[in-house]
Amino acid sequence: MVHATERNMRRLGYKAAVPTRISGLTLPTYGREYAALEGWVLQRLGRIDHEWRVTRIALALFDLLVRRHKLNHRCRDLLALGALVHDVGRSVDIATHPREGARLILKNKDIELGETLRVRLAYLTLYHRGPVPELGEDEILLPGEDLVSMRLALGLLRAADALDCRRADPPALRFTHTGRRLRVHCHLRNASSKVKRAYLRPKKFRLLEETLQCKVELRVRCGEELMLVG
Repeated sequence: MVHATERNMRRLGYKAAVPTRISGLTLPTYGREYAALEGWVLQRLGRIDHEWRVTRIALALFDLLVRRHKLNHRCRDLLALGALVHDVGRSVDIATHPREGARLILKNKDIELGETLRVRLAYLTLYHRGPVPELGEDEILLPGEDLVSMRLALGLLRAADALDCRRADPPALRFTHTGRRLRVHCHLRNASSKVKRAYLRPKKFRLLEETLQCKVELRVRCGEELMLVG
């Protein structure tokens, strides 16, 4: 198990973006890998508070929606690793960072991940933004991979990434799940018009809606102004 993220968040003064029932980040399956990747991503990007927040959001969504996606704890740990490394390609080029990040993960043999885990993380990184190929039409997963589970994990990662912005203070988030509807309440503080637009993009939740067959309703509040998406 690893508590590195929680420790560093307290030391550096970062707060979790979402209140969850999880007292700390524990990765029983990939604890060693997480500790190694955290140092690598931090070294390349200089700061990883966005990655920490996306991790917490992704795990909160995973736990809330577990009865719908039915993924196991190994997939939960994989999602945490994916959230940690998803933007590492920004250290090379911001515009093409998904592809650059996947390339970095695949070629970095200094961190022992195992071929399957390395390819899965490259897949999550490559498709965390932009078009997502149909099942079986991606250019990276190994033969025999559980394509449905990987697509579910990717949907959770894309949704979590959409709920945090590097250019602004972290929002206050609250999730409610009833039937086939997921409501996301997002309160922004001192957000510019550009930041507001970044949150009001329903396409970022489309994969999650498709894979879980649910509707995402996003409510964004900036001060007293309320905006609805979905």
